[in-house]
Amino acid sequence: MVIKPVEQLLSPMTKNRLDTRPMDKNDRILLDQIRQQKVDLLSQGLDVKMADAVRPDVLASWLRSYQHGMDHNLYNYGPVLDKLAFQERMRQKDLLLRAADPYICQLEAMLSDAIILLSDEDGAMLRVIEGNESLRRQNERFNLVEGSVWNESTVGTCAHCISLIEGTPMQICGPEHYFEKYEFISCSSAPILDVNDNLAGSLCVVTSSFSKQSSQSLGLVVSMAWAVQNQFQLSLQNELFNLTLQATDEALITVNKKGIITKANSPAQQMLAHISRNPTGTPLEFLLGEQPLIKSVLESGQPIHDAELYINHLGQRLVLSSVQPLNDNRGNNFGCIISLKKINRVKATPHRRDGLDTRFSFAKIKGSSPQLQKAIAIASKFANLDANLLIQGESGTGKEMFAQAIHQQSRADGSFVALNCAAIPANLMESELFGYEGGAFTGAERQGRAGKLELANGGTLFLDEIGDMPLDLQPVLLRVLEEKKVMRLGGNRYIPIDFRLITASNKDLLEQVESGQFRADLYYRLKVLQVNIPALRERGSDILELAQHFIRTITQRQGIPEPKLSDIAALHLLHYSWPGNVRQLENAIIYAVNICEDGIILPQDLPEEITDGVDMLLPTSINANSEAARLDANLSLKEIEQIMIAQTLEQTNYNISEAALQLDMSRSTLYRKIKEYQLMKN
Repeated sequence: MVIKPVEQLLSPMTKNRLDTRPMDKNDRILLDQIRQQKVDLLSQGLDVKMADAVRPDVLASWLRSYQHGMDHNLYNYGPVLDKLAFQERMRQKDLLLRAADPYICQLEAMLSDAIILLSDEDGAMLRVIEGNESLRRQNERFNLVEGSVWNESTVGTCAHCISLIEGTPMQICGPEHYFEKYEFISCSSAPILDVNDNLAGSLCVVTSSFSKQSSQSLGLVVSMAWAVQNQFQLSLQNELFNLTLQATDEALITVNKKGIITKANSPAQQMLAHISRNPTGTPLEFLLGEQPLIKSVLESGQPIHDAELYINHLGQRLVLSSVQPLNDNRGNNFGCIISLKKINRVKATPHRRDGLDTRFSFAKIKGSSPQLQKAIAIASKFANLDANLLIQGESGTGKEMFAQAIHQQSRADGSFVALNCAAIPANLMESELFGYEGGAFTGAERQGRAGKLELANGGTLFLDEIGDMPLDLQPVLLRVLEEKKVMRLGGNRYIPIDFRLITASNKDLLEQVESGQFRADLYYRLKVLQVNIPALRERGSDILELAQHFIRTITQRQGIPEPKLSDIAALHLLHYSWPGNVRQLENAIIYAVNICEDGIILPQDLPEEITDGVDMLLPTSINANSEAARLDANLSLKEIEQIMIAQTLEQTNYNISEAALQLDMSRSTLYRKIKEYQLMKN
């Protein structure tokens, strides 16, 4: 919060008064002087230096309001958010509201003849508390309601508008407001900041007359805003700390000086779930037994790293990555934060190479379309759950990429083992999945071999194209999922296994169940959670984003100059339906990069199936093979926009909502563009 000299914060109408009193002759003279200087400044171009009765911040706000195109003689009503938008805004500002409401209640009890306002950083009103019925009726003429957006661009100069822009407390009275309709209204406001000094909102007290405010009014608002800010920042720090705890795959536990668990992140809760569903509030010794190492950190305040814990009553060993004391900057110890990992008991075998190196995380998945981002958000939310997960999507959409990202977020310390059920002959599928003992069948390796289920112990097993798994193996897999143990072919003992199962299919498994090609009990066991990956043709601008990404990575890998993708070639990419999805797009770009000339990819450099029959959609003035196209290959921005909108409308069968979503624009903007380009369907 910026604190300026008091004379810049207080209205000249109140700064010489210690309490409220009726307006006198001097007040009226000053009021008329301020009003006249505003008229002269805005109507006759008065030099700002001559406006000596007006504070600099108020003058600057008048000029900005004027530049927003508003006439100070005509009142401008602030827009009001629709119901859904307001509900979303309230959800986003939940922490601020919870911090502010107790103090607003105190103000309400103290001020019966005032309106109390709480806004967000954009000026959207979150709370509008009217002290009495008279104020409510008076407020109706301004349409100041919860959800209305009052900022300098909508209602001109007000105290809270200046607070939001300058980050400073402010008091405004009568003619200091931009609009004359405010008459004698007075308001005192102060900003509210978050933990990083970002503006979060403002608190404001409004009275029907500046004679009802004094210098103490602003002081009251500033002190209340500071109280709200302190509570808000404390809540925000607590939430940020919780988010930090959750943003790691390690099990993190915080305990106080008495050894009581105060927080445990999701991996820690999963690790301790068989002892306690909610470890918060439980003594650490109850869960882990007596641990002298942790006790020493609580007593001495000295950290420890890389130790091993043995939990007697569980017969389990854990890696203690670190125990860090929670000390303040004065050296006071308030407890510690413990980082734990399970010890992987699986013995290393020569076959461990079957665990693939996972290259993809959610951050590396390319594309910003709403459809893809929704799939990523759902997959990320499901990643930390230990239930079976089914990924549904056409071939080439990136199902294994999503599976790797889920593994990276949930079981990165274990192996990622993948098996494509459609690529393995039926007679070999059983040995691939379950492994075998030496001599189990003709041609078997003498020392035997671990199957994919065994290799995935402690990690993730990804079964791609699960719909192609032979029917006779499906009940065996179901039993493994239920019992969490596997027996190799030719073996006589069960091997305990713990893995996360992710399956994927480009087929409709429910249809296969109904036709008898897939077991219903296995289907429902696999489909505890489901992620649907959109086809590339549904992802709009992602096509060009991916194309540019492939151009860059291919040329870097081959060590050749990076060609430019011409706009005409880009239009062909956008129009094509991509039955092979992302994989087909990558192959098309590999082809184009290696066949194009003069550093530019033109339509004729793309595979024929992409350009076949598309020329009719291009403006007749554009010839993709002309010399001008080769030298420039750029359409105007309007031509590109017109073509993209026309193609999207065709692809969505003129569904405006769906087209607007794919084009990443509002429905009203799309309607305006359709009218401008005359794209209405006849």
